Amino acid sequence: MDVVIATDTVNITWQGKRMHIPRGTAWDASDPMVKANPGLFSADNRFVNRTVDRVESAADEPPVERATRAPGERSQTRRPRAQK
Repeated sequence: MDVVIATDTVNITWQGKRMHIPRGTAWDASDPMVKANPGLFSADNRFVNRTVDRVESAADEPPVERATRAPGERSQTRRPRAQK
């Protein structure tokens, strides 16, 4: 079964009934309502609902900053001088 994703939240009238279609909901691509309204749907998964941003690859992730130094590693920060 092919699936398409709603690209925006819309309210439409389909066969005399009002329908609420939330953005990111999956629909069967062969559904008659989907075929009658192809501009509302896409096969592109960028429209899928997510709670976090999608990361393309591990190379795109920002480096993780360490809060402590590793054994044998010298600290690169200095304590501020005490003010007199």
